[in-house]
Amino acid sequence: MSETSTRWSLSDFFVKQSKNHKIKIFVAIGVLLVIIFVGLFFCFFGCHINEYASSAKLSSAYVAFSQGDKQKGINLLNETITKYPKMPAAYQARLVRADIFTEAKEYGEALKLLRETVSFGKPAVIKPLANARIIYVYDSKMDYLNAINASKEFIDKYPDHFLVKDIYLNLAEYYLILGSKDEAVKIFNEVLVNFPATKEAEKAQIKLNEIKYMQMR
Repeated sequence: MSETSTRWSLSDFFVKQSKNHKIKIFVAIGVLLVIIFVGLFFCFFGCHINEYASSAKLSSAYVAFSQGDKQKGINLLNETITKYPKMPAAYQARLVRADIFTEAKEYGEALKLLRETVSFGKPAVIKPLANARIIYVYDSKMDYLNAINASKEFIDKYPDHFLVKDIYLNLAEYYLILGSKDEAVKIFNEVLVNFPATKEAEKAQIKLNEIKYMQMR
C-alpha cells in the first residue's frame, strides 16, 4: 500500500470515529469546560475571601492600636502576615510591624520584613515605601554606610517618587556625618539642579552656604 493511500485511510478512520463518537466528544469537552469554569470560580471567590479577611484583620489591628492595646495590635499584625502572606494587607502589615521592630531596636527582624516587601510586595506602590524604611532602619542603628547604599538604591529605582527629594537630602547628611564633605556638596548641588524652586532646594542651598562658610574660617 502506498504512503498516500495509507495516510488517507488513517484520515478516513479518524473522521469516521469522530462522527461515531461525536456526542461523547462533545460531552467530554463540556465536562472539561465545566471543570475549568468551576475551578476559576473557586479560585476567584477564594482570592476575594482572603483579600477581604486579611483587610479586616489589618483594620482590627489599627483599631487595637488606636485604643491603646499595642500587644493585641501586634498579634493581629502577625496573624495577617502568617495567615495571608501574599495578600496586599499582609505587606502593609509588614511595614507597620517593621516600624515596631525598629522602635524596639530589633533591626534584623525589621529588615527581614522590609526586604520581603521590596521583593514581593503588592500593590507595587508599597515597594518604595519599604525601601525608604530600610534607609530609616540603617539610620536608626547609625549604620551610615548601609544607609548611603540604600539611599542610592532608592534614587536609582524611584527617581520620580515623592520621597526622593528627602532621600537626597538625607544622603548628603550621611556623607557629612562620615566626613565626606565633597560627596555631600555634590549631592546638595544635585538637589539644586534636579529640584529647583522647592523647599528641598532651599535647604540644600543653606547647607552649601554653611559648608562654604566653615571652609573659609
